[in-house]
Amino acid sequence: MSRKLTTMRKRRTSLAVYLSLLLVFTAIVPLLVTVSSIVIFLRPALISQISADMERDAQTHVQLTDTYLAERLNDIKTLSESTAIKGVLTNNQASRAAASDLLFNVLHRDIANYISITLLDSQDNIVLTYPAAPLRHGKYLVQPEALQQIQQTGKVYISDVFYDPVANNPSVDLYARVINENFQTLGIVRASLGLHRIWQAVDSEPQTNGSDSYAFVLDQHGVRIAYTNPDHSGFTHPQYLFKASSPLPADFQQRIKDENLYGNDSTAVTNIDDPTLATFQSNTQSPPIFQFNPTGQNQTFEVARSTSTVVPWTYYLLKPLNTVTGLADQQLFSVLLIVTLMLVAAVFIGVRAGRRITSPIMRSVTSLRKNSLSLKTLSEEEQVVATQQSWMVEASQVAMKSTTYYTGAIRTAAQRLSAICNYLTQSTQNANNFNDPRLIKALQEMEAAVTYIERATTHQESANQKLTASLRVTTQATEQLTNGAKSTDEAATQLEQVVRQLTAVVGSEDTYTDETRGE
Repeated sequence: MSRKLTTMRKRRTSLAVYLSLLLVFTAIVPLLVTVSSIVIFLRPALISQISADMERDAQTHVQLTDTYLAERLNDIKTLSESTAIKGVLTNNQASRAAASDLLFNVLHRDIANYISITLLDSQDNIVLTYPAAPLRHGKYLVQPEALQQIQQTGKVYISDVFYDPVANNPSVDLYARVINENFQTLGIVRASLGLHRIWQAVDSEPQTNGSDSYAFVLDQHGVRIAYTNPDHSGFTHPQYLFKASSPLPADFQQRIKDENLYGNDSTAVTNIDDPTLATFQSNTQSPPIFQFNPTGQNQTFEVARSTSTVVPWTYYLLKPLNTVTGLADQQLFSVLLIVTLMLVAAVFIGVRAGRRITSPIMRSVTSLRKNSLSLKTLSEEEQVVATQQSWMVEASQVAMKSTTYYTGAIRTAAQRLSAICNYLTQSTQNANNFNDPRLIKALQEMEAAVTYIERATTHQESANQKLTASLRVTTQATEQLTNGAKSTDEAATQLEQVVRQLTAVVGSEDTYTDETRGE
C-alpha cells in the first residue's frame, strides 16, 4: 500500500482580514455611538440653538426699535406738555422764541431721522415748524384717524407709513395733542420721523445671519413696510416692499389713495399674496419660530418673528432651513469623514498586523507540513519493513517447527537404534555364534555413532531452544515495529490535522488531503 498526498484549493478568510475587521469593529462602535449621539442629540440641539439665536436676533431688533420709538414718543409728549408750546398756542408772543428753541432741541436729539417738527393750532394751521414746512399727506396735514385717536386716548399716536420715492425715505408721523388746564385742545404737535434705522436693521440681516437670509416688517394691515434690499446703494426698490401679503379692505385701500400711504402716488400698493404668512400674522398664538415656504421662494425657510410693543408691527427674520441645519450637517460630515479615515487606518493597520502575526505561523505551518510528509514517508517505510519482517518471522517459525519435528524424529530413531545396539551387544556376548570380533566392533561403532547422534541431537535441541527464543524476541520486535509504524501514521495524521487547523486560522488557500491507494 502507498499513500498519496493531494492538494485541494479552498478559499478561506485570512487571519489578517479577521484582525482588520476586528480593529474596524472596535473603532467603528464608539464612532457610531458618537455619530448617533450627534444625529439624535447634538444636531437637534444645534438646530434649536440656531433657531433660538434667530429668535433673539429678531427680538433684539424689535427691542431696539421699541426703545428708539419710545424715546421719540417721549420727545413729542414732553414737547406737547411744555409751557412755551402752550403759550404760543394761546398767542403769547413771549413764548415764541422758547418754543422755537424747544423744536430745535428736540429735532437735534435725532437729527438724522427727524424730518420736521411742526406745531399746529386747533384749525390745523401751522404755528411753528422746524426745519421746514411739513408735507401734506394727500390733502391732510393731520390724518383724520390720527386726530380721532389722540382725542380719544390723549396719547401720542403713530401714523401709518409714508414713503418719499425721491429721497428714498420712509417715515411716520407722530401726533400729540396740546391741551390747557381745562383739557381743552389748543393744538397739535406733529413730528415726521424717518424709518431708516428700521430699514438699516432689516438690510443688515444678510451680514449678521448669512447672505441667504433676509428680513421684513409687516404693519397691522399686512403691508411689508421694510424689506431686505440686496442693493445697499439704495437705488433699487425691493420687489415686495410696500406690497400687501393679503387682500386689503376697500376702505383702507381708499385711505391709501387719499393719504398717499406707502408712496402710493408713485408706485401703487398692490398685493403679493402669501396666505401662510397672512395666517401666521393674524394668529396671535402663532409660535415665535416656525417653518414655511414664502411666496417667491423655492425652498423652506426657518422663520423667527417678534412683535413690537410700541407699534403694531411684526419683525420677521428668515433663513433657509438647509442653512439652519447646515452647521449641524457640516459637523456630522466632519465626523463621518473622520470615521472613514479611521476605518481606512484600522483596515490598513489590521492587515499589516495580521500579516506580521500570521507570517511566523505560516512558516510554522510550512515546517509542520514538511514534518508531516516526512512522518508519513517514514510510516510507510516502517510498515513495509514490518511487513517483510513479519513474513521472515512466519517462515522462520515454520522452519523451526519442521526442524523441531525432525530433531525429535532423529532423537527417537537414535534412541531406538541405541536400544537395538545394546540388545545386539548383549546377545553377541551370550551367544557363541556371534563371537565374531568384526561384528562386535561394528556394533560398538554403531553405538558410538548413536551416542554421537544423541549428543548432536542434544546440541540441536539447545540450538532450537535458542532459535525459538530469538524468534520470540524477533516477533516481539516486529510487533513493536508494526505498532511504531501505526503510531507514526497516527502522529502524521494528527500533525496533518494541526496543519489544516493552523492553515484555516491563518486563512491560507491550500489544504491537504490524504488518499490511500492499494497496489
